Amino acid sequence: MGRPRSETSRQAILNAAFALLAERGYAGFAIEAVAAAAGVGKTTVYRWWESKAALAVDAFFHATEAELRFPETGRAESDFRAQIGELATLLRGARGQAFAAMLGGARTDPELAHALGERWLEPRRQWGIARMTAAAAAGELLPETDIGAALALLYGPLYTPLLFGASVPEAAAVTAYLDLACRAIFKG
Repeated sequence: MGRPRSETSRQAILNAAFALLAERGYAGFAIEAVAAAAGVGKTTVYRWWESKAALAVDAFFHATEAELRFPETGRAESDFRAQIGELATLLRGARGQAFAAMLGGARTDPELAHALGERWLEPRRQWGIARMTAAAAAGELLPETDIGAALALLYGPLYTPLLFGASVPEAAAVTAYLDLACRAIFKG
């Protein structure tokens, strides 16, 4: 059965894992380094997480869960502007570095790719599709708007820089991108 798990140790591991992920990237991220930084044994880490990928994704969500919300303002354009603005703020700095590191790691680590897809991409994609579908039903979208293309247009300016080692644009640039994208998607 083993000893009971300590929530204090779990929090220390998540905090250490996030710091190392942001500092070293996914390629330099190792369970041994996390255990040493958290002041726990490697076996303690493995009691909670079966792999480096699982720990990295949990550490990222632990550091960002308060900001990862899906707004409901009553208008789709406002919802997307709020969500994308908050996401852009979140992805600047250490959290964006950690996320970019995981995106890079996902290209060669199928377990990480699966975890990111399941915990990050799919919930956001489902929310975006549902929100766009509701907006279309409410007459908020321009005629013949392709929902997949609209979502790519809205989110592309946030993710593309991360894939190429650049930073997420500053707030004014994000607003400019959104202004242009929203004119192509939503009715005025």
